[in-house]
Amino acid sequence: MAMVWEQGELFPSANKADIAKTKMLLRKYPDMMLIVNGLQVRTELSADEEAILKKWGPTIKNMELAIESIIDHEVKQIMKYRFISRNPRKAAVTRWSSFTDRSLDRKIQEGIESVAGTLKLLGII
Repeated sequence: MAMVWEQGELFPSANKADIAKTKMLLRKYPDMMLIVNGLQVRTELSADEEAILKKWGPTIKNMELAIESIIDHEVKQIMKYRFISRNPRKAAVTRWSSFTDRSLDRKIQEGIESVAGTLKLLGII
């Protein structure tokens, strides 16, 4: 009997749909974080609030892990500034004035793709 070897991916690649979902999650991250933090302070929660906390809590932690896992320090700092700290694109362009705005956009896209790959690996997307 012959063995068949298949070539697979150690880390699954994020496709365009995964990247689009990641962009949406990154945009909603600050609001999700505020809601989760508010719910964690409460002593009694409704069933809907518990469901939100159970769903969003791990998603937020995994998004933070995905951003911390970005290897390129500069890209990591840009992603934290832009999405975690919720600063607008214009503020990021001003802060990283050593880049052209298009170069900054490429760094952000690189960061989004990295986060999408990590979130796919973790089963979030």
